[in-house]
Amino acid sequence: MTLRWPAFAIAAIVLGVIDMTATAQMNATAALSASPASGRAPLEVTFTGTGPGIPEGVVVLDFGDGRTDDTISSIRGFTRTHTYRAAGSYTAVLRSGAYGGQRPAVLSEIGRVTIVVD
Repeated sequence: MTLRWPAFAIAAIVLGVIDMTATAQMNATAALSASPASGRAPLEVTFTGTGPGIPEGVVVLDFGDGRTDDTISSIRGFTRTHTYRAAGSYTAVLRSGAYGGQRPAVLSEIGRVTIVVD
Protein backbone atom coordinates (compact mmCIF):
# COMPACT_ATOMS: atom_id res chain seq x y z
CA MET A 1 0.00 0.00 0.00
CA THR A 2 1.38 3.38 -0.99
CA LEU A 3 0.42 6.49 0.88
CA ARG A 4 0.32 9.71 -1.10
CA TRP A 5 0.17 13.07 0.62
CA PRO A 6 -0.74 16.27 -1.20
CA ALA A 7 2.20 18.68 -1.46
CA PHE A 8 0.48 21.28 0.76
CA ALA A 9 0.08 18.71 3.58
CA ILE A 10 3.78 17.83 3.47
CA ALA A 11 4.72 21.52 3.48
CA ALA A 12 2.45 22.15 6.48
CA ILE A 13 4.02 19.29 8.41
CA VAL A 14 7.54 20.43 7.59
CA LEU A 15 6.79 24.04 8.52
CA GLY A 16 4.94 22.99 11.69
CA VAL A 17 1.81 24.97 10.92
CA ILE A 18 -0.81 22.29 11.49
CA ASP A 19 -3.22 23.31 14.24
CA MET A 20 -4.61 20.08 15.69
CA THR A 21 -6.96 21.94 18.07
CA ALA A 22 -9.03 23.13 15.13
CA THR A 23 -9.82 19.55 14.11
CA ALA A 24 -11.17 18.33 17.47
CA GLN A 25 -14.81 17.29 17.28
CA MET A 26 -17.20 17.97 20.13
CA ASN A 27 -19.27 15.11 21.48
CA ALA A 28 -22.88 15.61 20.43
CA THR A 29 -24.08 14.38 23.84
CA ALA A 30 -22.55 17.26 25.79
CA ALA A 31 -25.36 18.93 27.75
CA LEU A 32 -26.23 21.25 30.62
CA SER A 33 -29.30 21.26 32.84
CA ALA A 34 -30.27 23.14 36.01
CA SER A 35 -32.69 22.47 38.85
CA PRO A 36 -34.55 24.49 39.93
CA ALA A 37 -34.52 26.92 37.00
CA SER A 38 -36.50 29.57 38.88
CA GLY A 39 -37.34 30.68 42.41
CA ARG A 40 -36.78 33.29 45.10
CA ALA A 41 -33.38 34.70 46.07
CA PRO A 42 -31.21 33.33 47.45
CA LEU A 43 -31.72 30.49 44.96
CA GLU A 44 -29.47 27.45 45.16
CA VAL A 45 -29.28 25.78 41.74
CA THR A 46 -27.76 22.40 40.94
CA PHE A 47 -26.18 22.16 37.50
CA THR A 48 -25.55 18.79 35.88
CA GLY A 49 -23.99 18.00 32.56
CA THR A 50 -21.41 16.14 30.58
CA GLY A 51 -18.14 17.24 29.07
CA PRO A 52 -17.45 16.96 25.35
CA GLY A 53 -15.33 13.81 25.66
CA ILE A 54 -12.02 15.40 24.64
CA PRO A 55 -9.29 13.81 26.80
CA GLU A 56 -7.20 16.99 26.87
CA GLY A 57 -10.09 19.42 26.83
CA VAL A 58 -11.00 22.54 28.76
CA VAL A 59 -14.51 23.05 30.18
CA VAL A 60 -15.82 26.25 31.79
CA LEU A 61 -19.24 26.78 33.33
CA ASP A 62 -20.17 30.48 33.34
CA PHE A 63 -23.01 30.97 35.82
CA GLY A 64 -24.07 34.25 34.20
CA ASP A 65 -23.57 36.38 37.30
CA GLY A 66 -19.85 37.02 36.97
CA ARG A 67 -18.78 33.71 38.54
CA THR A 68 -17.30 30.74 36.66
CA ASP A 69 -16.12 27.20 37.37
CA ASP A 70 -13.21 25.84 35.37
CA THR A 71 -12.67 22.67 37.43
CA ILE A 72 -15.00 20.52 35.32
CA SER A 73 -13.64 17.35 33.71
CA SER A 74 -13.90 17.21 29.93
CA ILE A 75 -14.43 13.44 29.93
CA ARG A 76 -16.89 12.84 32.80
CA GLY A 77 -20.28 14.04 33.89
CA PHE A 78 -20.44 16.72 36.57
CA THR A 79 -22.67 18.24 39.23
CA ARG A 80 -22.11 21.75 40.56
CA THR A 81 -24.16 23.86 42.98
CA HIS A 82 -24.31 27.64 42.72
CA THR A 83 -26.32 30.20 44.70
CA TYR A 84 -27.86 33.24 43.00
CA ARG A 85 -28.23 35.96 45.62
CA ALA A 86 -29.93 38.74 43.62
CA ALA A 87 -33.14 38.81 41.60
CA GLY A 88 -32.75 38.73 37.85
CA SER A 89 -32.50 36.53 34.78
CA TYR A 90 -29.20 34.70 34.36
CA THR A 91 -27.94 32.64 31.43
CA ALA A 92 -25.55 29.88 32.48
CA VAL A 93 -23.32 28.73 29.62
CA LEU A 94 -21.15 25.62 29.37
CA ARG A 95 -18.16 26.14 27.06
CA SER A 96 -15.49 23.71 25.95
CA GLY A 97 -12.55 23.32 23.64
CA ALA A 98 -9.39 21.35 23.07
CA TYR A 99 -6.43 22.31 25.25
CA GLY A 100 -4.32 24.76 23.25
CA GLY A 101 -0.89 23.92 24.66
CA GLN A 102 0.90 27.23 25.13
CA ARG A 103 -1.97 29.08 23.47
CA PRO A 104 -5.30 29.70 25.20
CA ALA A 105 -8.00 27.20 24.28
CA VAL A 106 -10.70 28.43 21.90
CA LEU A 107 -13.97 27.64 23.67
CA SER A 108 -17.28 26.91 21.98
CA GLU A 109 -20.69 26.86 23.61
CA ILE A 110 -21.97 23.33 24.21
CA GLY A 111 -24.89 24.02 26.55
CA ARG A 112 -26.99 26.85 28.00
CA VAL A 113 -29.81 27.27 30.48
CA THR A 114 -31.66 30.32 31.81
CA ILE A 115 -32.19 30.84 35.54
CA VAL A 116 -34.87 33.29 36.74
CA VAL A 117 -34.56 34.58 40.31
CA ASP A 118 -37.40 36.54 41.96
